[in-house]
Amino acid sequence: MALFKLFLGTLLLLQFALQLLDGAEPQNPNCPAYGGVPGTPGHNGLPGRDGRDGKDGAIGPKGEKGEPGVNVQGPPGKMGPPGEKGERGPPGPQGSPGRESVIESLKSEIQQLKAKTATFEKVASVSHFRRVGAKYYITDGVLGNFDNGLKYCKDLGGTMVLPRTSAENQALLKLVVSSGLSSKKPYIGVTDRKTEGRMVNTEGNPLTYTNWGMGQPDDYKGLQDCGVIEDTGLWDDGSCGDIRPIMCEIDNK
Repeated sequence: MALFKLFLGTLLLLQFALQLLDGAEPQNPNCPAYGGVPGTPGHNGLPGRDGRDGKDGAIGPKGEKGEPGVNVQGPPGKMGPPGEKGERGPPGPQGSPGRESVIESLKSEIQQLKAKTATFEKVASVSHFRRVGAKYYITDGVLGNFDNGLKYCKDLGGTMVLPRTSAENQALLKLVVSSGLSSKKPYIGVTDRKTEGRMVNTEGNPLTYTNWGMGQPDDYKGLQDCGVIEDTGLWDDGSCGDIRPIMCEIDNK
């Protein structure tokens, strides 16, 4: 009898479980339903699976303008083709001289300084001199004929004195007077020995300045072919073989 009751209870529990699985309201075993009478509503079943997506709806209104983006430079693009050759530009400023040029310039300046030093030494070695612009008129009281004078001045590194302006003529006259040689009429570097009547300097070039006295040069007795300066500053012609004071000029350039 006990075994039958246990079997019956198990059967009822099994029926109840099946009703739950089918979504049916469990029947009260103590209150069986009668045919033709509606039973009580059952509980809602589990939710079904998601259905398919519906059709796209209408396009909505345009939204408001957003904030400006950050100004960030993008990556460089590909290199383009080379452009056409432009016109030649103006020349640039001259560059500084190179080392060799500087050395040569210094050598030239040294040579010039040496030459000027040599000139000063020559001028200082004579008893009388006067500076005239970029040259010196000098004399040491040496006497000789015209050719002696040419050689003497050349050995000193100069030439026989020859004024080329009125100012130079006045400076020479002052030197002639201060050296006490005015009465001896020193030679000046003019001559017409090559062509009579055509006075030129010692290099054979025409004179650019003269200060001849009245009626001079007159080539007295055909024996006067070399120029001299008188104590008045005027020029005269005299014999080239006369012994006279020699005066020289030395450039200081």
